[in-house]
Amino acid sequence: MAELGPRVALNQEQIARVAELIRALPEVEPFAFVGIDFPPIGHPTALDYFFAATLQQFGFWEMEAGKYHRPMVASLEGVPRKGSDYLWRAYLRPLDQDVGFYAPERQACLTRVALLALFRSDDGSDPMPAIDLHLQQAHAYGRDMLALGSSPQHLIALANTADTPLQAFLESLARIGGYKEDPLHKKANLLSLVLSQRPEKFLRPSAGEAIPPVIDYHLMRSCLRIGLVEILDRELESVLIQRREVPPTDEGAVRCATYEAILQIVEQSGKSMGAVDWFFFNARLRCPEITEPECPQCPVDPVCVHRTRLFQPVMRTSFY
Repeated sequence: MAELGPRVALNQEQIARVAELIRALPEVEPFAFVGIDFPPIGHPTALDYFFAATLQQFGFWEMEAGKYHRPMVASLEGVPRKGSDYLWRAYLRPLDQDVGFYAPERQACLTRVALLALFRSDDGSDPMPAIDLHLQQAHAYGRDMLALGSSPQHLIALANTADTPLQAFLESLARIGGYKEDPLHKKANLLSLVLSQRPEKFLRPSAGEAIPPVIDYHLMRSCLRIGLVEILDRELESVLIQRREVPPTDEGAVRCATYEAILQIVEQSGKSMGAVDWFFFNARLRCPEITEPECPQCPVDPVCVHRTRLFQPVMRTSFY
């Protein structure tokens, strides 16, 4: 894990305030990953879908002249969809017409043409800002699965027979492309949340196991603006405010601090990681990238420090 270093710090008092507030909010509950943008409950291909789609949950924004430009928003099936929501829905397209699409064999040899067709928006354009990275991730996933002679069903079956299923599952994903590269394991942790919170309970962690934080750029932005993570270095603060691209060391420090802040929020609030993650992820709707934050609509508003000029580190990565 990256070190925080002297430029970034945690605000322990603010963490305690936010944890106390979250503990009292009844709406802080985990999401079951069901609905029109996900496979029906009990669908025979649901497990394959989630393995293949979750590793693609990254990079939903555009850069211009070395700065963050705008989030990815496009119309799909007549509905404007943003980033993660667009990807979940786009990946549903082959669910019933091409059941083998999500299998490692197909992902290993997925063509650029096929991926572009999958992501195509209503106006015929490709809205994905990093299409080649998505293709690389699909290939890495499929090829590693094939090299190991494994499958989603095999990994889940092995994990659920272990004394610590979550640990066993995360260790298995540490050998699979699309999941293994990130030192903070965002997509692996997200997949664990999905599979344990779906009604099918694909993954069944033991009573003493807790899923680690799922750190993406929405959570970093929230933690900076709420004041859970503080930027001590004025130069770095200026770069974040201007939304300029940052080097990996600065991104790693902010992301590492966010990881620790979320971990402490979970511990102090008594809420599950799934509940806290879903609460902070949905803060993107109230505290978005482009438009002004809707602070009066935010449950954290009473304790927020309102550092709304701060922005998440801008760095292109397949991690989140």
